Parts: sequence; C-alpha cells; structure tokens
Amino acid sequence: MTKNLGNAKPSSPARELAPSLFSRIAPALFPIAVVALGYLVGRQFFGF
Repeated sequence: MTKNLGNAKPSSPARELAPSLFSRIAPALFPIAVVALGYLVGRQFFGF
C-alpha cells in the first residue's frame, strides 16, 4: 500500500492549476461583488 503513494504525485500539479487560477481572479472579482452587493442593499433600503 505505501509503495503506491508515490503514484499520486503526477495528478497533484494538475489539481493545483485550478485553485491558483481562482486565487488570481478572486481578488479582482471581490470588489465587484462588494459594489454589486452594496448597490442592491442601497437600492433596497435607500431607494437609489
């Protein structure tokens, strides 16, 4: 069983690709989400 643990290494770089792409995009999307949420809350309560 322990000898097969070395075979999992080639699949791990492929799995790291998606989180690194998301971590690059997420900081740019976060202010947009905050502005959109603030707009919806402001329109609901203050009628902008």
